[in-house]
Amino acid sequence: MATTQPAEVIERVGGYIRHNATKDAASVRALVEQGHEQLRGLLDGMTEEQARFKPSADDWCVLELLQHVISAKRGVARTCSMLGHGEPVAGLGREGDEQDGMMGKRTYASLAEAREALEEAHGQMLGFLDRELAQAQTELRFNHFLFGDLHSVEWAVFQRVHDGDHGNQIGKITSAPGYPA
Repeated sequence: MATTQPAEVIERVGGYIRHNATKDAASVRALVEQGHEQLRGLLDGMTEEQARFKPSADDWCVLELLQHVISAKRGVARTCSMLGHGEPVAGLGREGDEQDGMMGKRTYASLAEAREALEEAHGQMLGFLDRELAQAQTELRFNHFLFGDLHSVEWAVFQRVHDGDHGNQIGKITSAPGYPA
């Protein structure tokens, strides 16, 4: 799936990330939790058939979308931790996707399995937020393909944006014509 955004959206969202990264650790954690809760809530009551529904052949189904979200969430947690400790980030692709966990390399047999992996990945993010965020270094940066060089706390806020964006995508899937009842 290609990502294209108008320049004003990139600027607005980049400003949101940078602004919220100046807040205290509890506020940043609350933002990240808000994005995760949005995703979790969209999955509540979803059936396997619904999780595999594609609005069109070119679209992701919810399970495929979750593969990306989980991989990216793990990569972002690792990026936050590495940058926060002053370590350069290497071996990561776009949005922090782990090279060995990108689309097509890790699939989930069921929605339940994907939900479990989502919670595990979120736990990795919480590990950074709860144990490392307050003392995280912000000098070292790693490039995001849309929002430029981000430091550890900005990457944490980006996770909120990423979860929200894909939550909106799930909403579009569930409201598409033909979505199973």
